[in-house]
Amino acid sequence: MKQRYRIDGRFVVADEEGFNQALAKAQASKTPVFCGCSSGVDLRLYISKRFGKLVLSRWPGSGGNHATGCDHFDAPDFLSGMGQVRGAAVVDDEMTGETSLKVNFPMSRGPARAAPSALTNDKPSVKSTGYKLSMRGLLHVLWDRAELTHWHPKMADKRNWYVVRRALLEAVEQCRMKTLPLAGLIFVPESFREDDKAEIVKRRTMALERVRRSREEMMIVIAEVKERKAFEDRLRIVFKHVGDMRFVLDPDMAKRFNKRFEGDLNLWASDDLRESHLILAGSFCRRPEGTYDLIEVALMPVTRQWLPYESSEELELIEKAVREKRRFVKGLRVNLERTVPIASLVLKDMGERAVAVHIHDEKIEAGEALAALLDEQSVDHYLWWEGEDLPKRGERGPQGAGSAASAKPPVAGGPQRDQEKAAEENVPGDAQASRGFAAYADG
Repeated sequence: MKQRYRIDGRFVVADEEGFNQALAKAQASKTPVFCGCSSGVDLRLYISKRFGKLVLSRWPGSGGNHATGCDHFDAPDFLSGMGQVRGAAVVDDEMTGETSLKVNFPMSRGPARAAPSALTNDKPSVKSTGYKLSMRGLLHVLWDRAELTHWHPKMADKRNWYVVRRALLEAVEQCRMKTLPLAGLIFVPESFREDDKAEIVKRRTMALERVRRSREEMMIVIAEVKERKAFEDRLRIVFKHVGDMRFVLDPDMAKRFNKRFEGDLNLWASDDLRESHLILAGSFCRRPEGTYDLIEVALMPVTRQWLPYESSEELELIEKAVREKRRFVKGLRVNLERTVPIASLVLKDMGERAVAVHIHDEKIEAGEALAALLDEQSVDHYLWWEGEDLPKRGERGPQGAGSAASAKPPVAGGPQRDQEKAAEENVPGDAQASRGFAAYADG
């Protein structure tokens, strides 16, 4: 579908001649701009400037109201950890378009914080109120704002570190943290090129000014881990593109790092083809000797397409969706614990309604939280088992999944499980297999 917008009562197409001039005029006159993806619905957008170019962005939290084929569609907040933090730890100013981020870790050490206390705040709690972001939460919010959670078949082989870095820098442009512009607190390494080495080092030095001028001040690095190097009881983290920067974990930190992130490190190590990437976000400060202490840390494995995953099952699901050339949005936990259910993927190619794909997990399947999530009527729901197919494009549940008749969670799928349940209930296997969708009437 062509992107259409309504400006001052007239519809314009995004790629038509004069569109940029129309945006500039609307910005200067403060004329509201509306998305034309859904007739009869006023979906307002705001105009911002990124890298010298005017762009249209959806109002925060409104992505689920756009048509699934619209560029501004996003997974509804209630399907991910964004629902917990929006309006509390992530506060959007609708007048300025700026976003204020509240975090639960310091950005300066000071006398009381002479000793690093990393990894103490990054383990979220089910009881978390969402008032402040952990380091993992911040990484997830920025990855989501950068739309690195979105996938379209046309993106195949077009994402690399240059694209990821640019998207992240765009995402932080209108964010503030602790009253400071986030852009001045974030360091995302530039892609290294030997022929531009001297200029890259100069730009890096300028970017690191905050920690270079004071060992008490901190910044946040977001980078791809190249390797971990153990030296006696210490651990050095080597990032791609900045291999000459020495990020070091002291003995206590090294122990906690390996214990806290054992699962993520195992996932990364299990990729024999080394197609996945491991992203680290961490606050850091600079020692007088020129090395850097990592303080609060979070790890995030991502696929070859830079899509985050948290288990081998989810990796399989994402790879399947990419191979099948599906269009989808990847859900992120932000501050939520693993026992809290979220939608792993939200499929955008199922027609007028999006379909939330949930991975079968016996630990949380019977919980009230999952039942409540599956009871949300604005999207359809699909419970996916490892090794199974995704719902086909345009496929619907027996009564229209997610319709008013849908009030109960889906029965777990999988052919073997289906055959067993069919035998128990004397239901034909093919009818039983159709119950992947949540489409069951009350009673």
